[in-house]
Amino acid sequence: MSINYFSSAISDSINQVNQEAIRNKQIVGSVVMVAKNREIVYQQASGYANREQKIPMQTDSVFLLSSVTKPIVTAAVLCLVEQGILNLQSPVTDYLPTFTPKLKNGQQPIITLHHLLTHSAGLKYRFDEPYGKGIYNTLQISDGFDQIAISLEENLKRLSQARLFIFLELIGVIH
Repeated sequence: MSINYFSSAISDSINQVNQEAIRNKQIVGSVVMVAKNREIVYQQASGYANREQKIPMQTDSVFLLSSVTKPIVTAAVLCLVEQGILNLQSPVTDYLPTFTPKLKNGQQPIITLHHLLTHSAGLKYRFDEPYGKGIYNTLQISDGFDQIAISLEENLKRLSQARLFIFLELIGVIH
């Protein structure tokens, strides 16, 4: 595939996907870079680096890398599992006794380390609540993307007052 073909056919598709995601408010902005044979063949910044201040995204914009913690924490936990220090089937309450969120019916499920690592514990983010309305916003549960200055203990207490996603009950992920 030649670079010219890439830049005319695929770059239009990438641009269209980015603009649609921005228009639908799925993302605020992005930087996409494609390399082939160690050469950059496509690079584009779209949307905003800071929506509130209307600062456009640049190809050298700095990003919050909070999602990078997930694979790092997972690798660390798996090392501890391999050493016999942790068990993925252990309830989270073995380590965090106040982590006791409930299902819609009030039942407290056994949430394991495995559930947390596979994102199947029924938790969500505040930013995922429509229009800033929902139990996470009402209880001011911190998801790390905010400026709420509360302790981990207080955050877990608040989290325990929220209900887990019912979807997980329906598919039997959490018993």
